[in-house]
Amino acid sequence: MESQSSHSLGSRAEPWIASVLCVAVLAAGALGPLVRNRPASAGTAAPDWIAIAAAGLAGAGIVPLNGRAQWLRVRQALRWSGLLLMVWAANGLPLDLLRLTPLIPLAVDWPGLVTKTLALAAAVVLAHLALARPAAPASAPPATWYGYAAFVLALPYPVLRTCWALGGTLGLEWPGAAGHGFVPWLACVPWLLAAALSLLLVPTWRWVPRRLLLAAGWCATAIVAMTGPAACWSLATQLVAGGDLGLKGIAAWVPGLFYGSWLLWAIAAGAATCSYQLRRAAAAGARADVTGRVRA
Repeated sequence: MESQSSHSLGSRAEPWIASVLCVAVLAAGALGPLVRNRPASAGTAAPDWIAIAAAGLAGAGIVPLNGRAQWLRVRQALRWSGLLLMVWAANGLPLDLLRLTPLIPLAVDWPGLVTKTLALAAAVVLAHLALARPAAPASAPPATWYGYAAFVLALPYPVLRTCWALGGTLGLEWPGAAGHGFVPWLACVPWLLAAALSLLLVPTWRWVPRRLLLAAGWCATAIVAMTGPAACWSLATQLVAGGDLGLKGIAAWVPGLFYGSWLLWAIAAGAATCSYQLRRAAAAGARADVTGRVRA
């Protein structure tokens, strides 16, 4: 009884926490551009208006509406839109945190760091709200193809890197333009692990601990989601401005392929993890129901 009361209290508090975080992100996003003498890296991960738009959409998705199905769908759409923009607003946070250490001794963009931290916190709460309160009961089992899509999207980087390590020149103007030997290939290991994780999320493996797989799926999704959009935005702005991409001997489409696949992988991996979570919960509920009937 006490556990149910605590869970109900936490459920009621979540929208208020999300609202407070949205207001904080809105204030930080609005005041950040007014700060002078910010480092050159400020604003490279996302445009300044993203945080404001994210707070507005997410805040609108939290406001209670009447119980009609169409309005619930609108609120869910606003909430998911705000969530995605919050993730984009949090992009670059891992790099900013590394700037606080001797590993990257560069100037820290403190207004940006505050905005990104608040945006990440808001994204976590919004994700819990969006996943815990679907707009309507599911009429069909969650799709399993998201894991296969994530697997395919994890392959461009390791495939090209392997080709280059073996002496291939696809996307290169000359052999070795992307590095020599297999040392640069070691950067493929995280993406090979991501490909394996994508496939593990397709079936509801009972021999793999559910919490371990969910933690791996959501953590990997969050990490890539905080780098993919920023990389795509930086590449797009440089192409529009006609600036030098800094690519020596590498075709311009190569980083576009890499960054685009990372962005899409985060979306597919998030969908695959959510699908796995729902399917495991449904399977556990079905087993509990069968066990109850047998005992009855």
